[in-house]
Amino acid sequence: MVSHELLSRYGALIVFFNVLASSLGLPFPSITTLMTIAASIALAQQDLSHTLLQFGALFGAAVAGGVIGDLVWFLLGRRYGKRAFRRVIELSPSTQGSITTVERYFARWGTRVLVITRFVPGLSLVAVPLCGAMAIRTRSFLLHDCISISIWACVGLLLGALLATHIDMLLSSILHFGWQVAFVAFTPALFVLYRWFARRLLSVGQQACAPTHTPLIVSSHII
Repeated sequence: MVSHELLSRYGALIVFFNVLASSLGLPFPSITTLMTIAASIALAQQDLSHTLLQFGALFGAAVAGGVIGDLVWFLLGRRYGKRAFRRVIELSPSTQGSITTVERYFARWGTRVLVITRFVPGLSLVAVPLCGAMAIRTRSFLLHDCISISIWACVGLLLGALLATHIDMLLSSILHFGWQVAFVAFTPALFVLYRWFARRLLSVGQQACAPTHTPLIVSSHII
C-alpha cells in the first residue's frame, strides 16, 4: 500500500525540487509528480483545513520552483542571447523548431504568450531565455511567468485530486508488478492525460488571446 502520509509530509519539498529541475531543463516529470502527491493528500485521512493547507504548500512550492528555474534562464538569455539558445538546444534537440514558433507567438501576443508556454512541452524552455534576449522588463516577465506557473500548478493539483482513486490504483501496481513495469505504465498514463487537458486549454487560450491590436515587438525589444 502506498504511504499517503509519507508523500503528503514531504510532498512540498519533492514538488519544489522536481519543478525547479524541470524548469532548468532536466528530464524530471514535474506534472506527474504534482498530480501524484496531490492525489495522496486527497486520499489521506485528514480534516479539510489540513488538506487545504497542504494543497496550498504544494502550490507555493510549485510556483517557487518554477519561477526560480525560469529566472535563471531569463537572466542567461539577457546576458548571453543566442548562446543561451544553443545551450537550450543542447539540452533538448526537439526545441529547435520551437524557437520559430515562440517568435511567431510573441509577434501576435507579446508577453502574454508566457501564460500558455507551460502547457506546451519544450516551449517554456525556449520562451523564457527568449524573453531575456528580447530585453523584456524583469517585472513584466515575473508577472506573466507567475501567472503561467500558477495556472499550471492549479491544473495539476485539480487533476490529481479529481483522479485520486485512479492514480492510487496505478501506484498500487508498483508493489504488485514491480517498479519497472509500473513506471512504464504509470508515467505515460498521467502524461497523456495531462497533454489532452493542456491541448484543450491551449485551444481555448488561443481563441481568447486573439490579437486585437498591433504586435508589441519593435525591432528586437518589447515595449
